[in-house]
Formats: sequence, structure tokens, C-alpha cells
Amino acid sequence: PPGIDDLFRVDLITLVERTLAGTEQVVQSRDPAAGELAVSAALTTLSTALPVQRTALLTGAQREKEIEAAEDPAPGQTAPLPAADAPNDLAGLLGALVELRDLATSGARQVSGSLARPVVAIAAHTAWIARRLESAAGLSDVTAPATAEEIVPTREVPDTDPPSIGAEADYFTTVEKAQQEEWYAGYLHEVLASRVEGDAREARLGQVEVHRARAEELGRFAEEDGALVVPRQAVYAIPGGTLDAQLAGQLPTLLAQGLLIDHIALTGAAPFERRPLPIAAALAEAERLAALVDRMDPLPSLQVEDPAADG
Repeated sequence: PPGIDDLFRVDLITLVERTLAGTEQVVQSRDPAAGELAVSAALTTLSTALPVQRTALLTGAQREKEIEAAEDPAPGQTAPLPAADAPNDLAGLLGALVELRDLATSGARQVSGSLARPVVAIAAHTAWIARRLESAAGLSDVTAPATAEEIVPTREVPDTDPPSIGAEADYFTTVEKAQQEEWYAGYLHEVLASRVEGDAREARLGQVEVHRARAEELGRFAEEDGALVVPRQAVYAIPGGTLDAQLAGQLPTLLAQGLLIDHIALTGAAPFERRPLPIAAALAEAERLAALVDRMDPLPSLQVEDPAADG
């Protein structure tokens, strides 16, 4: 019988394929003269990212089998038909993206550490591109991603082929780095808050609280699990020594990108019960980046073969 890794892997691959088929249908049905360059750019990003993500979900044996089939197709073999339930408009596509984001979120909580890292990377990229597409299309169909409190086991774990976690040393290293970076982000957002007023200042101070709360919770994990607890420092170094206007404009993006990678790594290394915080943090930072950057790797912090390269 399949284990929990295989159960999530099958469902995620099916959903990625349905979302890709939907993306292709939406692209084909759009009027090229309609403009909407931001929508077209988001759809192109999806068309490129989804095959890469599907490849990352395959087992080594599945990958070899597909490469062999591509190199030596069986007589009469034709391309599979697109999923009958594939979305055919932007609202439906956004719905599929939310479903993929949420399934990957649930999967990252329960699967083996080696699979949890690419799965949470897929969840983060999907959260980012869903917000990009929603904004470009002028829609409001994307629900908020799960909070740490909402990320709980959703499936019974079969007794066969139980999931595994990574080495304790990897967890200790990643939880230490995540603490350091969260404290650092809190400090820099406080510095940025001191340079603005009104709503902008309140938004920055809100970020300070988010990062410090995460750092404190990670410190609690570290203390209970025997890892190094990183205390908050009174002062941290400013990148480059001085905070000019250009750096002040870049810092929110740089901080979010760094934290996204830190929390993806921590998800892959952490024990199961410690994963909700980094999963939720990765999703939150990805959503923050939706308004800041127009590019994100299909699997942030990870390398995977481009399926197009096999052709």
C-alpha cells in the first residue's frame, strides 16, 4: 500500500497537471489584442513553472520511465488529453491555484523531509503567482493562505512506508539561522519605520511585530529541542553600513526573499510538529513578494531539471 508521501505525491501531480491544462486553455482562449500585459506575463510564468514543479514531484523511477517513453515512444502513442475538469477562465484558474497552494501546504506538514522542501516551495510559488494573477486580472478570488495554527495533519498516515525527517544537525542549523534572520528583519523594519510616517509607519511596525513573534517562537522550539537559542541583539549592522534611499527601497524585498528561503529550508529539516510556523512564514513572505517582484524561481531555493531540456 502507498505511504503518505506517495498519497500526497499522486494528488499533487494530478492537480499540477490540471492547473497546467487550465493555464493552456486560458492562454488559447484569450484575445491577443486585449492587451493586459500583466495577465499575459503571469500566465507565461505559470506555463513555465508548472512543468518544473511537476518534475520535482516525480520519484526517480517515474522520471526515468518518462524519459524513456519520450525517447522511444510506443507505436500509436499520443499525447494525453487535457483534464476534463481543467479550468477554462481566469477565475477558475485562480481557484485551481488556491487548491494547489492549500494541498501543498497540507502535504508539507506530513510528508518526509526530503519531499517537504520541494512541496512547500511549490506552495510558496503558487501563493505568489496567485496574488500576481489576481492583481493583474482585477479579481478578488484568492483566499488567505493558512496560518500556522491552521496547518494541522489532514490525512491518516498509513502504517506502511512511514515518512521520515532529516538529520537533527540540519534542523539545528536551520532553526538557528531562521532565528537570526527573523530578529534581523524585525530590527531593519523598525529602522525603516523610523524614516516614514502615518500608515506606512504603522505597516512597518506591524512587520516588526510579525518577525519578532516568529523569532521568539523559534527560540522556544530551539530551547525545547536542544538547539541553540539566538537572543535578540540591541543593534544590528546595516547592509553596506549606511541606509540610503536606494537601499531603503530594496530592503523589504531582500528581507522577504531571504526569509522565504530560510523557512523553506527549515520546513524540510524540522520535525513534523515544528513545521507549521516555517510553512506559514514561507507562504506569508511569498505573498509579500507578489507586490514587490515580477520573478520567482519555480522552486525557490531548489534546483530541478527543466523538463523542456529532456526533449
